[in-house]
Amino acid sequence: MADPDPMPARSPGRGLSIGRRLFYTHLLVALIVALALGAHLHWAAEQELRQALEARLVDNARLAAKSLARTGEAEPHDADWPTAVAALTEGNPGLRRVVVVAGSAEARIVLADSAGPGSAISLPPMGRLDAPALIRSPGSAFNAAAPLPGGQRVLLLAIATEDIDSKLQALRTDSAISFVIAVVLALAMSAWLAQSARGILRRFSARFADIADGRLDSRLELATDDEFAELARALNDMSERLAKSQREREQSAVELAVARDRLEAMVGERTAELERLNLQHRSEIEQRCRLEAALAEAAATDTMTRLLNRRGVTEALGHAADQAQRQRGRLVVVICDIDHFKQINDRHGHAVGDQAIVALGRRLKASLQPHEVAGRWGGEEFLLLWPGLSLDAAEARCNALREEIAGRPLIDGATPVTVSFGLAEYIPPEPPDRCVLRADRALYQAKDEGRNRVRVGR
Repeated sequence: MADPDPMPARSPGRGLSIGRRLFYTHLLVALIVALALGAHLHWAAEQELRQALEARLVDNARLAAKSLARTGEAEPHDADWPTAVAALTEGNPGLRRVVVVAGSAEARIVLADSAGPGSAISLPPMGRLDAPALIRSPGSAFNAAAPLPGGQRVLLLAIATEDIDSKLQALRTDSAISFVIAVVLALAMSAWLAQSARGILRRFSARFADIADGRLDSRLELATDDEFAELARALNDMSERLAKSQREREQSAVELAVARDRLEAMVGERTAELERLNLQHRSEIEQRCRLEAALAEAAATDTMTRLLNRRGVTEALGHAADQAQRQRGRLVVVICDIDHFKQINDRHGHAVGDQAIVALGRRLKASLQPHEVAGRWGGEEFLLLWPGLSLDAAEARCNALREEIAGRPLIDGATPVTVSFGLAEYIPPEPPDRCVLRADRALYQAKDEGRNRVRVGR
């Protein structure tokens, strides 16, 4: 029988659909019930027929025994049993064969046989027989027996049972037809139940899809009043709660957007204010840094020559000495001053003397390399730091610088002046001021030896 509710093709690995499960479940239950009921009814009817057959066999045996007993009473000692048996079978076509036997259970003799003398016969085993009974021996040609009066005589009967067999066959046929009808009805009922449940489940599936797509306002109404209806009411309640929650969420989203816009505006205003304050603060910091740098420069700069003052050149000497010690490099310290400077002040005045100091500072600064330092040590004395230079090269450079100063006046139109130099090489780890002391002694040696010369402190 074709499937009354075709199911869609299943993907690999997918189980039976609910519609098929319901169909197979209802069909299995209906088949079990129909089979059990049919088997019970068939068994009961067959039992009734078999009991009726047995009662009929026993009655036939009783009637046949009574009929032969009357014959035996007429001639109790030498009755004509074959004649009586023949008369009995002729008057009753339902009797296939009638046999009268006598004797004990161990040795019986045939007194009469409706099949004729000399016919083959197999007597069933029997004990003492007091009333008509059925013969239940397998393979026996007889199915009933009855005792006869006048001694140990027994009547054996083979009674036709074709009508009973036909009735049993008809009963089996009717039972099979009834079972087939029950199966067809079960298929129809299962298909109808599965289709009905499947239709309801499809409506639920469509409603779930609507909820998943956000369509929460529609409702699922079922005309039944069963578990599906309760599930539909629960689904409708859930949909209403979801719709309410969605409306509240949308309202909250609107309020959140308004609050976010307000907060962004406040943050923007605050950010602008902070940026303005940061700019103002940064400007103040830059001004302070410039002021501190100017103060630091002023503290380390000689106001007249714009070179480093004694404090600044002392700090530079310390840094240069540390670097020379770390890098194992060389450092030469040079001290120079203007010869006969007191005579210049006395002869031309302190203003001219100051001009000479400033001019000498320019000459010294112009002679420096980028990594070299020059500073005013005090009065008309200047201190030079020459890193990376050997003592011999420094001495030659001092002589060249001395000759250049002596060959060209410091002030235009004025008389040239001379300068004396004293230099010493820094030897780690001696303190830097020890090297300055040696250079200062060399300067005094140059002064003592006549000025306008270079001397090296050892």
